[in-house]
Amino acid sequence: MTLAFIRRSIALFAACSALAAQTCTLPERDPRTRPSRVDYQNRIATDYYMLALSWSPSFCAEATGRRSQFQCADNSFGFVVHGLWAQSARARNSDDHPRNCKTPEVLPGSLTRRYLCIIPDAQLIQDEWNKHGSCAFPNAQTYLEREKVLWDSLQKPDISRLPRMARAKQIRDAWVVANRTINLKPENISIAVRSGNVFEEARICYDKQFRLTGCLQRGTPDDIEVRVIPKQR
Repeated sequence: MTLAFIRRSIALFAACSALAAQTCTLPERDPRTRPSRVDYQNRIATDYYMLALSWSPSFCAEATGRRSQFQCADNSFGFVVHGLWAQSARARNSDDHPRNCKTPEVLPGSLTRRYLCIIPDAQLIQDEWNKHGSCAFPNAQTYLEREKVLWDSLQKPDISRLPRMARAKQIRDAWVVANRTINLKPENISIAVRSGNVFEEARICYDKQFRLTGCLQRGTPDDIEVRVIPKQR
């Protein structure tokens, strides 16, 4: 057993044991949003769902402008919800999934404000509903409540405790160990990275009854090294 292996094991244990606690300070006023842009439409059946959980420090490392102030300056988040995506089992690429199934609507700030502590961008909340939620849910509130139920069911590991260069498997394992009580398995998780192999998201897959299921796209292979941006404490 090498010293490097021991160190990796200790870091993984720490990440799995320490759950990411975070507080959230809401803005004084209800947020405003602009109309969502429709890029393309796929009015097809939903076969399963993917809950995309972004690692906020990766986003904030490159974010600029007022839109990111709530997420990156006013608060310090770990994992946050990117969206709950309706998916097609027949998709050959990302453009083949259900998308923009209804006429876009501008959501009231009183609604988006309720979910800012898990989805810290009102425009993103609206856009995700219009792009993805509208293909599988009757209204925005039902969609957002389902996101919150799934979010609350998951324990979020503090991957800041992992090495700055970690294997994708270490991130996947941190999620699995933190969520033993709900029997989360490695095959339920897809790891996504962006340019430079920077860790971006953990994506959890569910069937149509919102039971954990295997992800059809496994994402980044386990043995690939990814860069973990640390959380600002």
